[in-house]
Amino acid sequence: MLERLAFVMLAVRDVDRAATFYRDALGLPLTQRFEAFAFFDTGEAKLALTSELGGEDGDSQGHECVFAVTSVTKAYAALRDRIEFLNEPRPVNDVSWAVNFRDPDGHLLSLYGPQ
Repeated sequence: MLERLAFVMLAVRDVDRAATFYRDALGLPLTQRFEAFAFFDTGEAKLALTSELGGEDGDSQGHECVFAVTSVTKAYAALRDRIEFLNEPRPVNDVSWAVNFRDPDGHLLSLYGPQ
């Protein structure tokens, strides 16, 4: 059901500043930049920087592991008896959907892909 780890998302206080570091200092190719997100190609999984995972106080300790699936709604239906989801599947852009849950240690995890 889970195909692969698609994204590792890191909370940042300033997306522009962080994106400049990852692009210019580390040399990662910036593949997408919009609103509160910057995406970098790192091989198998993409690195995503976002200001949306931090708390209101600017906490940059947030993180999220995002697993690619062939259908978010089908994966949700197959797993909802075993996993306590935080929300219902929802669209996140024009082509992709997501749903969130936590592992036993409280790490934020997501399923991401077509509806």
